[in-house]
Amino acid sequence: MNAQTSPALSSPLPLPPMVRVLPAPVTAPTHETPRLWQPAFLVKRGLARNLADVAQRHFSVDATPRVLDVGCGSMPYRSLFEGRCHDYVGCDPFPQSSAVTRCTTEQLRFDDASFDAVVTFQVLEHTRHPWRMMSECARVLKPGGLLVLSASFLLPHQDAPCDYFRFTQEGLMELANDADLAVEEFHAHCTAVSTLVLLLNCQLQRMTNPLQRLAVTRPLRALASFGMFVPLNLLGLACETRPFRTPADEMNEGFANHLIVCRKG
Repeated sequence: MNAQTSPALSSPLPLPPMVRVLPAPVTAPTHETPRLWQPAFLVKRGLARNLADVAQRHFSVDATPRVLDVGCGSMPYRSLFEGRCHDYVGCDPFPQSSAVTRCTTEQLRFDDASFDAVVTFQVLEHTRHPWRMMSECARVLKPGGLLVLSASFLLPHQDAPCDYFRFTQEGLMELANDADLAVEEFHAHCTAVSTLVLLLNCQLQRMTNPLQRLAVTRPLRALASFGMFVPLNLLGLACETRPFRTPADEMNEGFANHLIVCRKG
């Protein structure tokens, strides 16, 4: 989805012309494919497709040999960058592997200008001081390096372990500008209407969660989930067709999620 051919929902802002972007790992697990019966299918599908496009267009071993994944968790999108970098480094306050560096997102344990690209997915909203995280991402980037960041806008509260913020288009752009990062692309996930379907899915998931507590009721929950989420997600997909799309830089739209691509000067 480049600037010339991407659908309106994921169109870049009329900002500086797009440049190249970032690469990734060589021995990474396959990222989780969004499934139609999952409550968050619509936003996960949008993000995964968007990231795959960004990685293909902008990441390469020559341009971004070293990539840092901030707040990496289980590195769910690492495989999208596979073969597009020499080193894919992860850091997280709660590392799930000994290979991941333990540090907060507001105080990265890496030298200045030590990475060609930084990626971070759905982490900014869980950071107490997001401007500090953005500044740290810029600090560890080499001049000309790229930041690819996604963050929630209209998504329900998530414990991970805390959830502090939601970000508008202007909010993300100001955070980037304050960190001396130039925003080159801005993308949105889910239309305003499919976001409503996504929110309904989340509410239905909460209502059926008690069925998961007992082994005897878990099959009922699986059947209920499949029966509810598959038709609702199909409806949500229908609501992401052209008549429902609006430009990603359209103000006051109900997008579920945002992704920005920035470059350090």
